[in-house]
Amino acid sequence: MEELIASLKALIPANFDVEILLMTTLLLCAGFLVLGGLTRLIFGKRSLMSQSVSSAIGIFFIYAFTVVIYSFGVNLDFLVSPLPFIFLRGEYLHIFSFLGADYITICNQLLNMVILAFLVNVVDRIMPMGKHIISWLFFRSVSIVAAMLLHVLVNMLLTALLPEGFLTWAPVILLALLFVMLLAGALKFLVGALLSSVNPMIGFLYTFFFATIVGKMLSRAVFTTLIISGLVFALNHLGVVAVCIGSSVLVAYLPLLIILLVLWYIIGRVM
Repeated sequence: MEELIASLKALIPANFDVEILLMTTLLLCAGFLVLGGLTRLIFGKRSLMSQSVSSAIGIFFIYAFTVVIYSFGVNLDFLVSPLPFIFLRGEYLHIFSFLGADYITICNQLLNMVILAFLVNVVDRIMPMGKHIISWLFFRSVSIVAAMLLHVLVNMLLTALLPEGFLTWAPVILLALLFVMLLAGALKFLVGALLSSVNPMIGFLYTFFFATIVGKMLSRAVFTTLIISGLVFALNHLGVVAVCIGSSVLVAYLPLLIILLVLWYIIGRVM
């Protein structure tokens, strides 16, 4: 560990705190591994929850891919602007703050993340898993790029086709309806068939969100959004509001990306 820290310090500016980065990396990866293990233990292999953890890691790589290209001076405003929870300014990635933000802005960010997570799930389902780690890595890389481009396209279509007033309030209404329906459907999972026999609508919602392909992907998108939102809120609580992403410090993030890649493979293939 000391040799790794010394090597990184020799490659990046002196004012960059490598120890904090490595500690954050270990805590973040441990959190993903524990969460993935718990979902495997409680819900079984390839469960909805474990796949949601895998999708969350995939979205991290979408951010990482965007940051790397942006740091080398490539204009990616058309890709960066729609991404939820982040804003790129100069050599810093600014993290969205839940604290002090109005509920319309928060709902907008959350719904945008649900859309991104849903598209990640759609592309991930279409792409082959790959028989070996090389083919798995190739297909996951393609899925990242495809999900980013689809997310841009969806945002462009929504902006062009929907009235401005509707775009302001739609996230609040749609997000509220989505969570209410998902929770109502989850009640059958928790309570059992008795509740659905009393109210058939609950049985229908359960079937849609937990038994149909589209419903499962939508449920995964919601759970993935909750995971990433929880992380963003934790960063807000710790006072982390911006991260340096200049090209001179990108090498410091390699350990994080390598470990996350390994975790993504373990959670996506094993758990």
